[in-house]
Amino acid sequence: MDLIFDGVGDVGNSRKKPLVVPPVYLLLFILGQVAIHRYWPLAQLFDGPIRYSGLMLLALGILFVGWGARAFARADTAIRPLEASTRLVTHGLYRFTRNPMYLGMIQVLAGVCLLLGSLSPWLLIPGFILIIRNAFILREEAMMESTFGEQYRNYRSSVRRWI
Repeated sequence: MDLIFDGVGDVGNSRKKPLVVPPVYLLLFILGQVAIHRYWPLAQLFDGPIRYSGLMLLALGILFVGWGARAFARADTAIRPLEASTRLVTHGLYRFTRNPMYLGMIQVLAGVCLLLGSLSPWLLIPGFILIIRNAFILREEAMMESTFGEQYRNYRSSVRRWI
């Protein structure tokens, strides 16, 4: 059965492995943030020591990604996007958000924005969110519902996608 989400992707084709995985998108967006800050700095929002608070946000994001990945490893289920899951992970950070690893990546991007201090890098974060949502999350959610049925629907209704 083919379902279309917002005109993006084909759920019937959701098990096709992506050519580019989320950490690669993260790296590309960080490079984009640095480039846009360097060559098109719209306005300096933060200056001086306050910029170093970005290190805390960056570290928190890395912690979220690592914590989420560790939960998958402990559950002995696939961590690579769009691979078949063998268990529904609902403990740890997954009690508060269905996507702690993606949320962690967004925190990393926000941390980089704070470190750079200008407005320009912030403009890229919505693009990252849209790519992750459309290329991965919607397809993963369809796969989870297909695999785990009512158990996943109950989880989805009680835990928000982001926060």
